[in-house]
Amino acid sequence: MNIATRNEPIYVFRVTPEISLIWTTLGSLLLILAAAGASWYYAIIHEQTVIFSVESSGDGAWRGIIAFLVLLTIICITTIVHELVHGIAFAAFGGSPRYGLKVKYFLPLAYATSPGDFFRRNAFIMIGLAPLVVLDIVCLLLLAIFPQASWLIWVIAFNTGGAIGDIWIAVQLLRCPQSIRVEDREEGIAIYAPPSVTRRELPFARTDKTKPLSGVKALLNLAFMSLALVLISSFLLIPVLKILEVPSFIIGNNSFWIFRWINNTKGFSIEFNWISFVTVIFTLLLLSLLTNMLRRRQ
Repeated sequence: MNIATRNEPIYVFRVTPEISLIWTTLGSLLLILAAAGASWYYAIIHEQTVIFSVESSGDGAWRGIIAFLVLLTIICITTIVHELVHGIAFAAFGGSPRYGLKVKYFLPLAYATSPGDFFRRNAFIMIGLAPLVVLDIVCLLLLAIFPQASWLIWVIAFNTGGAIGDIWIAVQLLRCPQSIRVEDREEGIAIYAPPSVTRRELPFARTDKTKPLSGVKALLNLAFMSLALVLISSFLLIPVLKILEVPSFIIGNNSFWIFRWINNTKGFSIEFNWISFVTVIFTLLLLSLLTNMLRRRQ
């Protein structure tokens, strides 16, 4: 750390329940936009419509189960690679990355962090945005070369939606003076600054509410998140997708789907499968419970 920088952080940002809810809602919207954009890109490059589908030789319920497991596998692998890229970026700027898995507000969370290492503002922004830029560009290039690898659209969508926290922090840091130093922590960041920089110059809220959520309140927040996502999609996504003439696509397949955009000669519409939403939420809660059990045994 620069000698002229304070030894104690001028501000410590932590992920609160409110911020987590906002990120989840905006991340879900960003996921849908990324899926639509990647589908549009695929259709232009290869002159054919892509459908997010996972086919299997089974029928009925088994096809839906296999599709769900494949979707879950893609999410897990994308998350792991996303965090590995964070770690590589930390190391490239002189940090000592370490990785972990924890539960935060009933949701499993994988992370890469480098506590005790201090980075310049711009370096930390590049570290934060590295997975978003690197993975999306690589997947777009592979998608252009290999038309049969349409499943990469899923990777782009989940990687982009999962980067909402990185994007939010990067935007906030851009509003901070360049002279600050940033330390990454498991549940947030600590900002160090020279004596000439005051707390008023930072864009973060004055206080953090770290009181844990109750189970009932967490479920209410999840319900609010789903409702907010539907409202945002209804009033924003429909005109955007129609103006851009994004071709029809579905996240999932006919047996297990979450979101569907229909755009054909008969008209256009957006559909959500609430059964799939509930299935995903309960799966996340189950993963959270299992992760907590594993952590207690360690």
